[in-house]
Amino acid sequence: MPHRLSKKLLELAGIEPGLRALSRAQRTGLAELVFALPVKIAGIKPLGEAMVTCGGVELREVAPQTMASKLIPGLFFAGELLDLDGISGGYNLTVAFATGAVAGAAAGGL
Repeated sequence: MPHRLSKKLLELAGIEPGLRALSRAQRTGLAELVFALPVKIAGIKPLGEAMVTCGGVELREVAPQTMASKLIPGLFFAGELLDLDGISGGYNLTVAFATGAVAGAAAGGL
């Protein structure tokens, strides 16, 4: 997470920056804030400036048949949430669409 974003989230949650550990109440409050925070998309950049991310949930922690977490029941992953990346040119979109379809079908019980 970008430093400026994490700093702002801590500020909004009323958590002192630099803490080494958070209480359960602080963690819960921070999670609720992140899920409820409205984000306004101001626009998109040109395709020539497009980027992909790398890193994410390790593939050994995900069941490939369902994209479900092997650690947390009922949690599914897709796309760039996974530690899976490739060269630009549609490969990452293919991974996003394919893993999204698998995760959605599994989560929906199809």
